[in-house]
Amino acid sequence: MPDYYTSQQLAQTLGIAEATIIELQRKGLLQPKVKDGRPFFSSRQAHCLRAAVRWAHRDKIDLHEAFTLVEARWLAHTTAPKD
Repeated sequence: MPDYYTSQQLAQTLGIAEATIIELQRKGLLQPKVKDGRPFFSSRQAHCLRAAVRWAHRDKIDLHEAFTLVEARWLAHTTAPKD
């Protein structure tokens, strides 16, 4: 998995419409990094979006809802106290 993706590369990799990625950006769910004046998405964002696509398809829920749930789980996992 590459370190960074353009929205077109990310859409193609995940098999979703580029418009979906743009909509997630508009809703503030995906925030690209800007490198050399171009927006890129991290491999972590790609991983979360891939999980959301699978979750949405499996549970027949809205992709935006699934992405929010995945992000919440990621945040809970990464901020949980370590033993």
